[in-house]
Amino acid sequence: MTSEPVWFGDASVSAKSPAKANVFETMMSHQGMQQQKELFPYFEPDDLVPAAAFSYSLPNMPRFHFYHYNDQQEIVLTLAAEGGSLTTGQLYVQSATHGVTMFLKKAAAPEMENYQVSIITIRMKDAGPQNEAMMFRCGSCNEVIFRYDRDVYAGPPHKYYRELPNIRLYADAVDAFNATDRICPGCGQQQEQFPQDIAGWRRYAQHVTLANKARQQIADAAERSLQGANR
Repeated sequence: MTSEPVWFGDASVSAKSPAKANVFETMMSHQGMQQQKELFPYFEPDDLVPAAAFSYSLPNMPRFHFYHYNDQQEIVLTLAAEGGSLTTGQLYVQSATHGVTMFLKKAAAPEMENYQVSIITIRMKDAGPQNEAMMFRCGSCNEVIFRYDRDVYAGPPHKYYRELPNIRLYADAVDAFNATDRICPGCGQQQEQFPQDIAGWRRYAQHVTLANKARQQIADAAERSLQGANR
């Protein structure tokens, strides 16, 4: 005897429902370049989490480069690219530790002369902890000068709206890195600050916090109103 198949979205076994999203449409709500935008609100154990990301050239683009580590490998699918390091339709499996840039052959170029739009699929482990890390290497000698680790299962709880957990890691890591002297222990060269504003990671974390805080405020007001009406 064989058991009946379990289908994604079956209310008897899962709270998840099938959904669809337009990756290109999500670009209008991103907070910055290379800010991963979750396509679906599912970040539970053993979930696959697809997120959209994009970048484009600017005439005065600062250096945008760091290294990322994830216990689980990530898969990148490039949906569209002009002057990108990955071509349209290319599928790429990231190493556990990998470099992250604008993924453009020439990022400092006329506005939007070069661009790329991708889906980055993240795998959540069956159970935590799941470690991710952000690292900065010296632009001269490649020595690791800063590393920031975090269990992405240990992110701040939100009652109403979930956040993609690795984005707050990036935001906190950049703030911590920029607050250091950024001097390489190998060659002594001082590194430039990482462009937090261009990435948009801090804005994303702030907006998630604000959305949940504001939603709680209106819920509290409704509760007070009901209590007053029942007196």
